[in-house]
Amino acid sequence: MTKRTIDFLRNETEIPKETLQDLERNRQRILNYKVKQKSKITRYRKPAIVTILAVAAVTLLLVNPQINSAVRNALGISQDTGIAVIEDNGMENELNLVSKSNNLEITVTKFVSTRRKLAFDYQFKITDEKLKNLLVKNEQAVDPWAKTVEFMDIELYVDGSDQNIYGGVFGGPTSRVEGDMFYGSYIADFIDDTIPENAKLTLRITRLAWQDEEEIAAKMSDAMAAPDPTTTFTAENTVEYVGDWVFDIDYRPLTQTATPEISNVNNLSDIQVKSDALQTVVKFKAPITEDSRTAVIIYKDGTKLDGVMEMGSQYTDEVSAAFSLSTLDKTDSIYKVQLNEIDSFGEPIQEIGYFEFKNE
Repeated sequence: MTKRTIDFLRNETEIPKETLQDLERNRQRILNYKVKQKSKITRYRKPAIVTILAVAAVTLLLVNPQINSAVRNALGISQDTGIAVIEDNGMENELNLVSKSNNLEITVTKFVSTRRKLAFDYQFKITDEKLKNLLVKNEQAVDPWAKTVEFMDIELYVDGSDQNIYGGVFGGPTSRVEGDMFYGSYIADFIDDTIPENAKLTLRITRLAWQDEEEIAAKMSDAMAAPDPTTTFTAENTVEYVGDWVFDIDYRPLTQTATPEISNVNNLSDIQVKSDALQTVVKFKAPITEDSRTAVIIYKDGTKLDGVMEMGSQYTDEVSAAFSLSTLDKTDSIYKVQLNEIDSFGEPIQEIGYFEFKNE
């Protein structure tokens, strides 16, 4: 994402502050349409739209894209490779927690967390034909923008405290419809170690909302055609459920951590790599400036991995990223972290530096 586009987004006062932070901190994920807007009304500026559409022409939807086997629930959190590993190691995450609010009953069927990540599956019966028709309509849309029109507001509490610790995160929901059942998943990555160790957690869902992809596409087209380059448009939620669905989680955060072995360093410094049960976070310094456009690429035994999330830093020369490598994955694979300079379409221009590491 260009600095000019980020500036336009920063100046757009109707976008929530937390969303602006996500946009700037997680540029690669923006390119892949996976930073979630939590505002009731979505408002866009034309220059940002032009960049997003240009990227859409060359970018696939790539967050947690691992395809499930028949053994695992299709499109659930088990498709995340880190979660798949803990399941393969016999760690339980299945639940059957039910909560009802405003005539909607939601069941959380899976939940798992570490200090920096949480994920859960949930489901409910669709009784609103308007919602069902909208979901089917959006699912049939060919525009990748349709993947950004689903929103969920959640809160997270530690037993004995009324402080909502859910914040400083990026991620969001995905879903599918089968008959009259809605199946959703939510994966969120925290920027810091936010969830306390051995915490008894309570999850609250306070809002579910969906927008009409066709309406957004039409308004976007009109805004792009307008002669004024700062033309904006708004899109209100088509369907919205507001309530207070509360779930007391049975499983404590997973505490397994490790420090992988680093090797073969080129042009990067102050490298830190830390793995937990669900993901690995890398942080390093690189010879880049505030105006640099960069992207982190991670390879496993020479094969590029998808679903890498670039996270922000207060320092212009510091880069950090996370991906779903569990510390419980004891294969002898070599991982290569490569930093590239990219153009405004997200395509690599040149390599800046790299290093390798492996789980011990």
